Amino acid sequence: MTARPESERLDSPNPIRSDIAAEGDARAFIPYPPVGENLEGVPVHVRPDVSYYVSRMGFLPNTIKLYLHVPWAAEYLFRLNNAVMRDERNGLSEHFKYRLSIVASRDNECTYCTAHHVGLLKDRWGYDDDSIEKVLKMEGNDTGTGEDKREAVAVEFVHQASLDPTAVSDDLRERLAQQFSPQEVVEIALVVGFWKMYNTIHSALDAPLEDPVAGFANWVNVQPHEAG
Repeated sequence: MTARPESERLDSPNPIRSDIAAEGDARAFIPYPPVGENLEGVPVHVRPDVSYYVSRMGFLPNTIKLYLHVPWAAEYLFRLNNAVMRDERNGLSEHFKYRLSIVASRDNECTYCTAHHVGLLKDRWGYDDDSIEKVLKMEGNDTGTGEDKREAVAVEFVHQASLDPTAVSDDLRERLAQQFSPQEVVEIALVVGFWKMYNTIHSALDAPLEDPVAGFANWVNVQPHEAG
């Protein structure tokens, strides 16, 4: 059996960080609920999820603070995020899914999420600017394995489904099913739907970027390579 590319392997860098940065003073159009210096203002039933976000991201995202206005719903959003993106039972790795997610968030014109994806790819997997641009321009797998048909068809599906899900063709679905197991196909579709939801919420609320990722805002403007 051919080895999977690095972006699809289940092993990935440890996401837990101890070097926590300040998110900055950017304010949303509504106030954030008080969270406290040590998350003491966060309801107990979601405090572990928020703590994990902080240790995984390296700062407290402003969108998490906004979600804490409705913590009884936020707990399910946090769990859905983990289930779609990084649950150990998934067939596709978190790394691979973030390569798909950055395409989806760019296509959905969500500056906030695109900037966050850039930050994660750089911090967790050591991407440089050329590697980020290659993913966004949909120029194939850039993990040392050369052109990868699996990733190419997955990216094509994510791109089309994000722009217009009703325009996904039978041919594209068939090619996706040829390259991925049924579970993996559904995982890819869940990536599309999850980020469509998050992108819509974050853009509609005009969620302000945090200081650690504010410099990545312009990546949302990188467009796919035009053939010919």
